[in-house]
Amino acid sequence: MMLRKKTFRTYEEQIDFLRSRNIAIEDERDAIEALSTYSYYSLVNLNKHLYGGLKERQFIGNPSLLDLQLAHMLNMNFYQVVLKGILYIETSFKTKLAYLVSRKYGVMSREDINDPNNNFLYRGYYNNMHPASTNTLRSLAGKLRYLQSEKDKDSYSRHFLLANRQLPPWIFIHDVEFGIAIQWYNILREQDKNEVCEKMIWGETGHMPPDLSIEKAKTFLSQALQVLREYRNTIAHGQRIFPSEIESSLPEQELFMLLPEGALTSGEYDEGIGTNDPYACLLSIVMFIHDPILMMSFLSELQSQLNFAHMMQTAVSSETKQPYEILGIPPFTMERLIEMSHQRFGELSRYYFDLNKRIDLP
Repeated sequence: MMLRKKTFRTYEEQIDFLRSRNIAIEDERDAIEALSTYSYYSLVNLNKHLYGGLKERQFIGNPSLLDLQLAHMLNMNFYQVVLKGILYIETSFKTKLAYLVSRKYGVMSREDINDPNNNFLYRGYYNNMHPASTNTLRSLAGKLRYLQSEKDKDSYSRHFLLANRQLPPWIFIHDVEFGIAIQWYNILREQDKNEVCEKMIWGETGHMPPDLSIEKAKTFLSQALQVLREYRNTIAHGQRIFPSEIESSLPEQELFMLLPEGALTSGEYDEGIGTNDPYACLLSIVMFIHDPILMMSFLSELQSQLNFAHMMQTAVSSETKQPYEILGIPPFTMERLIEMSHQRFGELSRYYFDLNKRIDLP
C-alpha cells in the first residue's frame, strides 16, 4: 500500500488553507504567531469534532482561529487539572498498596520470587491462581534489579539506594508505573484486595456499609483505576479526550451501588454519561478523595478553568459553544461534583463553596 505524501506548508500557506476550510482569520500576524505556538495540528485537527465532525473537511459555523485557540487552551488547562487529580489518586492507591504489602509481607526483597526468606515478592503471598501472577511478580523483581543497577541514576529510589541496597515497598512503589501497580493489586489474595479496596472507596478511617457487596466494590475499583490510567496516559501525551478511544468503562451496577444519590441517573448512564467519558473520570477521582482540603482544591481549580474560558469568550470571541461542550462534559458537571463534596464533608464543604460564590460576585 502506498503511503499518502504529506505536503509541507509555510505559515502563509497554512493561513490560506485555513480559510479554504471556513476558518476565519482576522489578523494574519496573530495567526502566524498562533500557528507557530500551538501548531496547525493542535488547533485544527484536534478541534474538528466541534465543528462538523472528524470526517468533515469544512468547518461548520465559520469559527475563527481565535475560537480554536481558546478551545485548545481550555482543553489543555482543564485536563492538566484533571491529570493532577488522577496523580493524587494514583499516589493514594500506591500508598495503600505498599502499606499493606509492608505490614503483611515485610520490607525486604529477593530477586527470586520463589524464595520465601525475607521477600515481599515471594509468590506464596499472592494469588497463584491469577493468570498474571507470575509475570507481574517477575516484572516487579525486574524493576527492582533495574533500580539497583547503575542504569537509572535519576530515579526516586536511587538516593535511598546509595545508603541502603534494599528498597522497602513504600519507596519502591514510587518508581512502579501506575499500570504495573494495578496489576500488583490484582494478584493480591482476596482478603488483601478487600482491605485495599475498602480503604480506597471509604477512606483509611471509614468502613464499608454492611449492606454492600465487597465483590462488587472490588469490580468497581478495578475498572475505575483502569479508566483513570487510560485518561492519565492520554492527557500526559497532550492528546484530545475522545471517549470512543477509552477502552475501560465504569460498570453500571457497581457504580450505582456506590454513587451518592443525585450524582448520575440511569438514563444519563444509558446515554454514555459516566461510562468512559470525561465525567466518568471526574466521578472516579472525586469518589476516591477522602481529604477535604484536597477535594476543595481540586474542584476549585476545575471551576476556575471553566470561569476563565467563559470570561475569555465573552471578552474576545464570538464563540457560541459553551466550555462544557468543548470539553465533552455535561453542563451539570461542577454542580454535581460539588454536591458530592458536600455529602462527604458536610458543613466545611458548604461553607467553602458558599464563600467562593460570594467572592466571585462583582
